[in-house]
Amino acid sequence: NVGAPQGPCVVGINKLSGKLVWEAGKNNWGPSYASPIPAKIHGKDRVFVYAGGESDPPSGGLLSIDPKNGRVDFEYPWRSRKYESVNAMCPLIIGNNVFVSASYRCGSSMLSIDKNFKPTVEWTKIDLEHNLADELGIHWSTPVHKDGHIYAFDGRNEGDASLVCVNAKTGKIVWREIPELEEEIEFAGEKQTITMSTLRGSLLVVDGKFLCIGELGHLMWLDLTPQGMKILDRVWMFGSAETWAPPIVSH
Repeated sequence: NVGAPQGPCVVGINKLSGKLVWEAGKNNWGPSYASPIPAKIHGKDRVFVYAGGESDPPSGGLLSIDPKNGRVDFEYPWRSRKYESVNAMCPLIIGNNVFVSASYRCGSSMLSIDKNFKPTVEWTKIDLEHNLADELGIHWSTPVHKDGHIYAFDGRNEGDASLVCVNAKTGKIVWREIPELEEEIEFAGEKQTITMSTLRGSLLVVDGKFLCIGELGHLMWLDLTPQGMKILDRVWMFGSAETWAPPIVSH
């Protein structure tokens, strides 16, 4: 997703020679923080790019691209109207559906793609950055789909971040939790107990459960179901803000 000025939004490159194979999406949708995601839709290979960086005027959205030739099936505009914003969540593919989300008063959208690769909006959720019960705007972490539900960290700022469970079919928010983590620290020679949170964390499914890294350095083993959240185990690896990289598992 190169987002070249006055040029292509996305390029395909031969991994052996480095030669440019194709260009796609010649518009003003700039490069985003989201990675292109390969998937099969109706049995056919596609690459989904959630474009849209800090462009003026603000622009961006989802592109469905045939990786063989760079042909764009459709462009779906979905980006905040604010200049100081980006699209950062990687597209989430669920069967023949694609889910995208952004904060900065944008929101979330679930698309259904037919056999002609035409998208239909199944549902949307607004994001007013107030962390209200029915709002949904994911800043940068990629959500996870499991058994018909989406699990994700909602919220743009530390103060409005929460872990949510969303019904993938209807968009209904099943529950919203702010994990509370008590830690003992030493300050000015005295031990104190403080309450912390995951803030804007990252999730990864492993063996049917969830690994989570919280923004302040907590690594947690979670059981997430439509019935709620359960912390199975956790360790505070380090006291460091802006721990934003997702966990990596090596078998």
